[in-house]
Amino acid sequence: MKFLINLVRLRLFLGICLSLFYLAINGCGSVHDPNSKPVTEFVLQAGGKVIQTDSDLPIDSTAKIPDKKFAIREIDLTDAKIKNIDMKNFSNLPYLESLNLHGTGLTNKGLALITDLPKLQSLELAYTRVSDEEVSKLTRFPRLRKIFLYGTSVKPQTIEDLKSNLKGCVIYK
Repeated sequence: MKFLINLVRLRLFLGICLSLFYLAINGCGSVHDPNSKPVTEFVLQAGGKVIQTDSDLPIDSTAKIPDKKFAIREIDLTDAKIKNIDMKNFSNLPYLESLNLHGTGLTNKGLALITDLPKLQSLELAYTRVSDEEVSKLTRFPRLRKIFLYGTSVKPQTIEDLKSNLKGCVIYK
């Protein structure tokens, strides 16, 4: 009987050791997105910064890009000189929660290219050249909770329509 108890203990101990070894190698609950590294490189080249999902520290230089796999939680391109076509880079980022395009000169054409951001909660479009036509379509991001539209030509009716379609979203104008 003692032999069986020791055998069970040994198997339990080995199972725990293997589990800990697996977690040490693969990480514990960390997420990654294969698009994150090229998007981060683009954002840095444009003069912006990125924050990854498992950190609050900004990646603001190429030296700070992690060697390990990672995912992007926030992108800040305030006053960056980017083109509308560059907005394609910001599609299909499954963990992106915040996108700041303040003062970038973004137009409706560029805003239309931003898609597939299932976790997007905050979108900063202040002092861009977006208008009612494309801003009214932001309902494609159902998790939006904050939209910044200072300095845009967006009309009050569009804002009211967005508020009624994006429950709980605060729009700053």
